[in-house]
Amino acid sequence: MSNTGKSSETAVSGGNALSKNDILIHFIGTADELNAHLGLVKAILANEDAWQVSWQRACQFIEKIQKNLMKIMSHVCDAKNDKYFILQGDVIEIENEIKRLLGALPKQKSFSLPGKNIIEAQIQIARTVARRVERLFVTVNEEYPLCPHAGGYLNRLSDYLYFLSQQESLINVNFINQITGI
Repeated sequence: MSNTGKSSETAVSGGNALSKNDILIHFIGTADELNAHLGLVKAILANEDAWQVSWQRACQFIEKIQKNLMKIMSHVCDAKNDKYFILQGDVIEIENEIKRLLGALPKQKSFSLPGKNIIEAQIQIARTVARRVERLFVTVNEEYPLCPHAGGYLNRLSDYLYFLSQQESLINVNFINQITGI
């Protein structure tokens, strides 16, 4: 994607110029925003204590998500190129990661209010942007038919981020309790 020189248009794959207000451009920009938020989550987690294996696993998984987001953005620009397709295996992988996180979390009895700590809050921000990306993808898909698994992947992504935020909150509370002896 590049600017064509006209302030109201931008070029996408194949050299086609689109209005900067086209739904494809809105989707790509919002997916890029999500990718940046995920990068911040990854950077924050990577700077935490190395003893936390779950954070290391989360960083590796977030990086896979970022690569898949880049594939989805490329797919939206070049819908016929199947090298950018999200596969059923990608959806299954994120579903398995959700199941793993759920297995380690206590049953939730009330709504979760974001802001327990910086990491959890940033993951929640990424989750809300992921929901917006999913909604925009649905709109794009209505106008430009896309790979069927990409929508499912984006749907599961926001769920993954929600449960990751809950895991982070639980880890942080347990760590503080260990330090303070509470």
